[in-house]
Amino acid sequence: MSVKTVTYALDFLDKLKHLRNQEVSTSQETLLSNIEQRDRRADPVTILSRRIENIAASGSGVSSFDLERFLGRNDLLPVNFLQKGTLAARAVCRIWIADSFGSNGSWGTGFLVSPRLLITNHHVIESVDAAMRASAQFGYEMDISGKINQWKAFNLTPQEGFITDPELDFTLVAVAETSDDGEAQLADYGFLRLDPTLHKVEPLEFVTVIQHPGGQPKQIAIRENKVLKIGDNQDALKDNFLWYASDTAPGSSGSPALNDNWQVVAIHHRSVVETRTHEGVEEIQLSNGEWVAKEEAKNLSENQIKWIANEGVRTSKILDQVNKIQTQQEGSASQLVQAFLEDAKSIRIFPGTTPRESVVTSTITTPAPVAETLIQPQSISSLRSGTKTSAGSVRPLSHYEGRKGYNPDFLGVTIPLPELTPAALAFGPVAQVKGTQDNILRYTHFSIVMCETRRLAFYTAVNIDGKQWVGLNRRDDEWFFDPRISSEMQVGNDFYSNEPGGNFFDRGHLVRRQDPIWGEQSEAKTANSDTFHFTNCSPQYFQFNQSQQLWQGLENFILTNTDQDDLLATVFTGPVFQQSDIVHRGVQVPKFFWKVVVVVDKQRKLSSSAYVVSQEKFVQNIPFELLPVGQFNNFQVSIANLESRIGLKFSDEVRRADVFTGDSQGRRLRGFADIEHPRR
Repeated sequence: MSVKTVTYALDFLDKLKHLRNQEVSTSQETLLSNIEQRDRRADPVTILSRRIENIAASGSGVSSFDLERFLGRNDLLPVNFLQKGTLAARAVCRIWIADSFGSNGSWGTGFLVSPRLLITNHHVIESVDAAMRASAQFGYEMDISGKINQWKAFNLTPQEGFITDPELDFTLVAVAETSDDGEAQLADYGFLRLDPTLHKVEPLEFVTVIQHPGGQPKQIAIRENKVLKIGDNQDALKDNFLWYASDTAPGSSGSPALNDNWQVVAIHHRSVVETRTHEGVEEIQLSNGEWVAKEEAKNLSENQIKWIANEGVRTSKILDQVNKIQTQQEGSASQLVQAFLEDAKSIRIFPGTTPRESVVTSTITTPAPVAETLIQPQSISSLRSGTKTSAGSVRPLSHYEGRKGYNPDFLGVTIPLPELTPAALAFGPVAQVKGTQDNILRYTHFSIVMCETRRLAFYTAVNIDGKQWVGLNRRDDEWFFDPRISSEMQVGNDFYSNEPGGNFFDRGHLVRRQDPIWGEQSEAKTANSDTFHFTNCSPQYFQFNQSQQLWQGLENFILTNTDQDDLLATVFTGPVFQQSDIVHRGVQVPKFFWKVVVVVDKQRKLSSSAYVVSQEKFVQNIPFELLPVGQFNNFQVSIANLESRIGLKFSDEVRRADVFTGDSQGRRLRGFADIEHPRR
């Protein structure tokens, strides 16, 4: 550790101000004592459930050993821990920052957090000018025979993205796509995804640090780094950090600290020295046990000073600050940084990757054009006659000719499709629909607008005419991909079938099968078949989907309560997208669904009502995906309240026609008698 680094570490103590007028020693024992009163952050059940959720989302897989290890009963790790660690290490590089004259410089460590962005400490790269003089060197490590691999150097490109923060001591900077010699691509090294969720690690667990100490070949401090403390509820500054014992060395600034599932929990930035205040003077303990004044210690080498722990900047705090700075930059904000934030929050993940998976081994920086991705598994000739795969069936494009979709004038009053606000579009863009300008999928008597990133519908809209309703029995279900949008934007049979331990989710109709089957017999049959598209499907836990008290019961109640005088209805339906939606088999499963019903009576009076129904209780029973949730709830809410939840804006007519008179937060439904239905 250089004199500059020692001085940095000591000066940082001034900011912490954790020593007052009495003699106090900040030893590991002091830090560990805090663990006895730990986790004011959450109750033990919540901590456990969130840890298991994080493990499942990381991509490492979950077993009973994970539970035993978390509870301190078993220290075994699967052999794939080493295999995945090798992949994680690829994203870590050493950083050389030349001085202004190019004759000298300093070393640090950094790692990729997106296909084009690298993160390190602010005290490693302090400015755009320093970034322009820096080089990121990947693969500088020993092979199995002890020889140094041929490493590749990449220039930094701060003009494409640069955010730095001295208080949290991080710098986020863009990296060139191709190495200096033109022989390697940055995408070959993958990246370590930063996850904003809490409880990725707990006190007394271990972290692993991958580093280039002093510019040396890549090294690893593996599971000898006990977490001592996480944050501080009483001190806003110290709450940004976590502390752990480690063998990290000089030059390791900017290294990733990773949990047992290879999720980045912190960025290493400094060591913690043994200090005390003695007779009003702040002192530093030396490795020989002596105490010296802080000012005197600044002139000593690092091997003369007693270090008791290392300090890392918490991942969640870094992401919060990056988001704040990016928002403040407005028009000058970097697209690379914005993409990084959206991926971290699972709003719009990088193409070819799995949401929240911690170690991404290869990336695709730009998605293929829609015209090229439509129904990739099939040839053009097969589309003419239709085809069937294990993931689902596909009909020819010609099959959909003449579909008119949802009719906004169906009720005699114009009820347009809801508007997608920025709050909804934050979860992803509307999927492009071939042959349309508005990207609306039109079927027989209903329409669907799809979210490209979530691969589920933003909403569905259906017209119901009870007078012309045709009773058609449900036969063997056959679900179809819609060839008008990319098959990659549709969740097919691969999600719903062949799941170890049983298939937990039904292909839940959003537009109910019975709703659009009216009109002439052939028209009704076409509508019935149209409902069996993966675009009209959302994962619904089987008990939730099939229960007469839950989703199916609400749907039946709505339809059967439109009597012979109230036979025209329009129904909007969709999932409630949330950042906290759990990832199951690569799909973020909604915990809530919503429904808006609009009807006209015989006096042509318009009435509307809105509902939110939860399957959260059932999702918690899926193995290894425990959620800290309360009891199942059905709610009737106001249209305005629903709009704030889902980011959609309904027409003024729908809002004015709302029959709900309850509390602004909604009314919990104990039974169907509690519903304020449009016809009442």
